[in-house]
Amino acid sequence: MGAIYYNMIAGWMGFPYLTISNGLTYSYTIGYKLKDRTDEHWTSRFIRFKDKQNKAEWGGAYVFYEAVPALIKHLGVDPSRTAFIPALSSSEKTANPNRAVCWIAKTCAEICGTQYTDTALSKQVHQKIHTLFSGDARTEELNKAQYQSVKIDADHIFVFDDIITRGDTLSRIALAVLAANPKCKVYGVAFAKAESVAYCPNPNNDQVPARWDDLWNKGEQDHDAKFKKG
Repeated sequence: MGAIYYNMIAGWMGFPYLTISNGLTYSYTIGYKLKDRTDEHWTSRFIRFKDKQNKAEWGGAYVFYEAVPALIKHLGVDPSRTAFIPALSSSEKTANPNRAVCWIAKTCAEICGTQYTDTALSKQVHQKIHTLFSGDARTEELNKAQYQSVKIDADHIFVFDDIITRGDTLSRIALAVLAANPKCKVYGVAFAKAESVAYCPNPNNDQVPARWDDLWNKGEQDHDAKFKKG
């Protein structure tokens, strides 16, 4: 397995392809979630987000509320012909609108003037993928998901997720979306790309804009101010 390279696009890491890239036009993340450097600045944030720490969810939201509109503007897609949809967690058959990825994607859609739906995708419940370390085991588990999509009246569909690893989940979603919407383009948008230092072109996340670091901090600070006890 070699490194998966990226291009810097409007501050994002833009991946023209992933290990598994079926149906995906492009995928975008803020930074790397380093499997063997969990103390790294951004990696620790992404871990806390994945662990559903509300403070980290606010931090991530603040970054996305500025970074996603910048990406949409840079790509030049027509917002009225663009839809944001959330990926589904392993335990979901349909999206829970209260999950962080859902409310963040919905707010991003409101800011960008795009469509949003959290009812387009459905699937079967399966085991958590990040607990499986073998690629074959992950593939076998994802086969149980049987993703399905409804018709979405859009030309560009952005699938919001928390962490991209190999791209298998996103690929399955993309293929389901394309089966119902064969003329659209599907993109992945996530907080992080999981990677090992040995395969990572930049294991320090130095490529992340300093402005986004400030935004994440502000999100966490505003969370603390709002929910401060006493």
